[in-house]
Amino acid sequence: MKNIINALLRKITGYQLSKFDAAPYAFREKLIDFIEQSRPSGKILDIGSARWDYPKKRFGTKNVTTLDVEPPADVIGSVMRMPFPDNSFECVLCFETLEHVEDPFKALAEIHRVLKPGGQFIGSAPFAYELHGEEYGDYWRFTRQGWEKLLAKFKEVSVMPFAGKELSPGWYFVTARK
Repeated sequence: MKNIINALLRKITGYQLSKFDAAPYAFREKLIDFIEQSRPSGKILDIGSARWDYPKKRFGTKNVTTLDVEPPADVIGSVMRMPFPDNSFECVLCFETLEHVEDPFKALAEIHRVLKPGGQFIGSAPFAYELHGEEYGDYWRFTRQGWEKLLAKFKEVSVMPFAGKELSPGWYFVTARK
């Protein structure tokens, strides 16, 4: 039924249910424990934050800068061409965003560039999950090995399956250091 409604909505409006359905954002609540366990600190960049404000509430508006392609982000821009100097942040958060960029390798190179030496990357992306966000592109799903390739320039890489079966998880949570 959802597919039929999505097809009609795409034909009429150019959008699908995910544009109007808050359910995709509910997953971010499950990230809170993961974020807390990862212990981000210092100056934090939250990429693809959209309207989710947990990092700002938890770590303070002075410590967190948000980047997204649309408001209400602090900075409107692309993860593939970020307007920040090299070595700007101690931590970069990037949740359920990289599957929406056309070149995730370029995006991770930019993330690496803006991280300070020893800085921490904390992210996630779906693996076994439905198409979503098609109005702005849904291009990729990342395996454990895919994450390892994407994070090849990083150290202390950890790729953890979350939800579903170990070999077919719903998502991967990842951490790495520059």
